[in-house]
Amino acid sequence: MNTTRSGRPRPTHRPRTRVTVFVAALSALILMIASCSSSSNNSGGSGGDGETLTLVTPDTGITWSLDNGFGGYEQANNLHATLVRKPYSDSPQGKGVQQQDVYTYDPYLAESYTTSEDGLTYTFKLKEAKSAAGNTLSADDVIWSFDRKFASPKSVVPGVMAPSITDPASQIKKIDDRTVSFTLPNAGLGTTFLALMSDLCGQIFDSTLLKEHVTPEDPYAVTWTVDNPNYGFGPYEVTDYQPGTSVVMTARDDFVGTPPPIKTINVRIVADPGTRANAVKNGDAHLAENITPADSSSLESDPNVTVPVVENPNTFIMMPLVTNKAPFDNPVVRQAMAYATPYDQIIDNVYRGLAKREGPGFLLTDAPNYDGSGFPPYTYDPEKAKALLASAGLGGGVSFTMAVSAAEPDMMESAIQIQTAAKAAGFTIDLDEMPASEFSDQRSNHTSQAFILRDYAITLTPPYELLVYTAQDSSNNFADWEYPPFYDALAAGNALPDALSPEAGKAWNAAEKIYLEQSPIVFIGQVQPNALVSSKVGGYAWRSDNWVDYANLKFVE
Repeated sequence: MNTTRSGRPRPTHRPRTRVTVFVAALSALILMIASCSSSSNNSGGSGGDGETLTLVTPDTGITWSLDNGFGGYEQANNLHATLVRKPYSDSPQGKGVQQQDVYTYDPYLAESYTTSEDGLTYTFKLKEAKSAAGNTLSADDVIWSFDRKFASPKSVVPGVMAPSITDPASQIKKIDDRTVSFTLPNAGLGTTFLALMSDLCGQIFDSTLLKEHVTPEDPYAVTWTVDNPNYGFGPYEVTDYQPGTSVVMTARDDFVGTPPPIKTINVRIVADPGTRANAVKNGDAHLAENITPADSSSLESDPNVTVPVVENPNTFIMMPLVTNKAPFDNPVVRQAMAYATPYDQIIDNVYRGLAKREGPGFLLTDAPNYDGSGFPPYTYDPEKAKALLASAGLGGGVSFTMAVSAAEPDMMESAIQIQTAAKAAGFTIDLDEMPASEFSDQRSNHTSQAFILRDYAITLTPPYELLVYTAQDSSNNFADWEYPPFYDALAAGNALPDALSPEAGKAWNAAEKIYLEQSPIVFIGQVQPNALVSSKVGGYAWRSDNWVDYANLKFVE
């Protein structure tokens, strides 16, 4: 057996609205924080066990269960752990900011892991970790977790783990209580498999606890976990939860890893982004999420605030054009919409230097052996868009409705830019702003004609990035687009022995070219992290999943 600590060169990574003072709302926030937190953020110097970090965020529809649709996974991500994880290193930005090495995978719940000589079988030796319910991690937990993820109707796991894992029953084996193996169809899938196992899909659940709550109608306790979050092996557990208002998370004393420096995390739901930004600026919160680019840019020089930046962010502004209904069941209309989108205008007017566009594609360009040649030259060209519509017999123009989440103000600003600019190209667009939970439902149910969002491939290997929005029969296939020539091109790349080789780079380029020519999703640009961090807090880490690792945060002098 050969030890499989995959080590690739880490791509280096590197953010910036007007702060509007909402006095009444901010006063209410301050009172709420004071009443809910046992220690103020002014105690942020020593980082002792009793200290509390306050995080303000919009209501993204917290989802404790990965298998029950889309929602806010950040809190759940801090309740769970995976067999392996991507390590952190210091960011070139400094200021206590870190970043993941996205091509290295260290043991986490696993004590160690090895691979067979043929590169097909990965064997994990488990640590004696305890869940939040006090049960000891076993091989049965690993197997049952994947059985559940693949059996749950709303789970995204089958789509995103294919083709490395497609049939848990035949691919995952219990060696003994502390050892479990995974066998892949071919060796070239190994890098993506390890990356997936270090991310959301690789979380391991406490099957002993969950089996106590199964019913004939809920055979994997998926429904039960919607309201009962403490079934993980991660560093925190939920000690109070008021839906739509707050979450209190407490560091677990029996966590198998390094104890989190900050004992208590108070997550506060604050609707207004300007109020969230002011809370960090004024010292009433330590960390704010979903901040508008204008607020971020205005605070870049504030000594009390850190605006995290990365060199090549993996969050994209994207516009899925849902192909299961008119008008976007026609690829020519989709191409026309790609030419009707004002890319530079959105980057300049909405993101104020906090976004960039390196081309029409969506594979990260700093991946080893990235190609990126021969793609359609999508730029804002209303005359070309009109000509395409005319060629499709739609010279009189096209009307459609685009869904937008109320929790993402920059998306509404971007949608308005598109709505205005696309008129010259023959498109009439109605905007449908909806609550985050409703927006999440429509994106997985494929019910809208089009929608706009910020999203990202959590796992940063080219085959995963290509599949994440295209997998067949997946709720994560936003545009509901399935195209055999694309799948054939993807399969050709997956058959190669090394997913990051020059030969593989050409294969991924061929698949991406097909995707862009069909244009089921218009990729507008890459945006920087939309967070603000108090200068009293270190350990904010850019992660490929773009969620905050609470266990890595610490108070600094």
